[in-house]
Amino acid sequence: MIRKGGHAAAMSLALLGAGFLAPVPGRADPKPLPKVELKFPDESVLRFYGQINKGVLSYDDGQVSKTYGLIDNDNSNTRIGLTYNARIGDSWKYLGTLELQYAPFSTSTASILQPTPPSSAYMFTNANIRQIDNKLTSETYGSFYLGQGNMASYDTVKVDFSGTTVTQWVEVQDLAGGQLLREEDGTLSKTKISTAFNDYNGLGRAVRVRYDTPSINGFTFRTSYGQDQLSSNAAEQNDPLYDVAVAYEGEAGDFKYAAQAAYSWNVEDTATVTTLDGSASVLHKPTGLNLTLAAASSDNETLTGTYWYVKVGWLADLVSWGKTAFAVDYYQGNDIFAAGSDSSTASISVVQSIVSWNTEIYAAYRTYSASTATVAYDDANAFFFGARFKW
Repeated sequence: MIRKGGHAAAMSLALLGAGFLAPVPGRADPKPLPKVELKFPDESVLRFYGQINKGVLSYDDGQVSKTYGLIDNDNSNTRIGLTYNARIGDSWKYLGTLELQYAPFSTSTASILQPTPPSSAYMFTNANIRQIDNKLTSETYGSFYLGQGNMASYDTVKVDFSGTTVTQWVEVQDLAGGQLLREEDGTLSKTKISTAFNDYNGLGRAVRVRYDTPSINGFTFRTSYGQDQLSSNAAEQNDPLYDVAVAYEGEAGDFKYAAQAAYSWNVEDTATVTTLDGSASVLHKPTGLNLTLAAASSDNETLTGTYWYVKVGWLADLVSWGKTAFAVDYYQGNDIFAAGSDSSTASISVVQSIVSWNTEIYAAYRTYSASTATVAYDDANAFFFGARFKW
């Protein structure tokens, strides 16, 4: 439902999309900026990489609107990293990764009660560490991981060929996760968007050991065991994490497709949380039309939250800069943040790639609706316009 400011935001998005359609001068075959890397005589490579992803967020809780300028987009936050690639003998490859994120002012934390980041947000903590990982890979034996990094079940709900994931995907809460829902009587609640909406994306990143099989007719199987040693909650740091996952990808004629699914369990002191999730995406290469589906169910022995998600998109060659992506999506969740709760959201987005600048310019408009058995909230909407630069 479009409320105050919604028509203006939707119109802005439509005009932006129309602007992308206008012919502009540019190279017929643009090339990305060169990688920032150092190659050694033994063919090992040290690479420095990262991204900056910022823009302007406008959020309307149904009664009050507020705009947040130059804010980090939590769909794909600002980060930097180093990788070291080397061969070990004739059949093994080593990849070492160090990756840090830094987003003091983010859509994940900003709200009407916190319009600017507190001083503590600028401090470097364990939360800034994404990966300190080691990977050994053999075409025959698969891949072995040791360190802080993705569990086997992480990102299994994120298979998506739409080209709009920089601002729109199954993590529907990320566009305005720190914002608060307002009750219909005008009371500003303590319920955040990130609480009312959840994608149940596996077990995230943790200190773990992990194994991935080689690809077998397009299938890859993964499993891992870990602990969230970097958690700010000391009681959670030693909780054992287990998961298994399967991935498939392939092509047939004009179609490209992929799917993943995972089952995970987190053995906490008070309960065992089990999650079953999966996603799939298909792209028709000649037309760029694509479809993405995702769903998950998570049981913490008190509440079983479920959702389903669908996205329809078009990945087009409209300008010489790079691909232009359009998509609409819808999410429906039940019992996500309370027994009997309903959570639904829909969005429209456009993303323009500028290949020669390693940049994407994008805009997204999303509506949020939520209720519980006892509380009704006003519909909210968020509009984000920004850019991501990668190197």
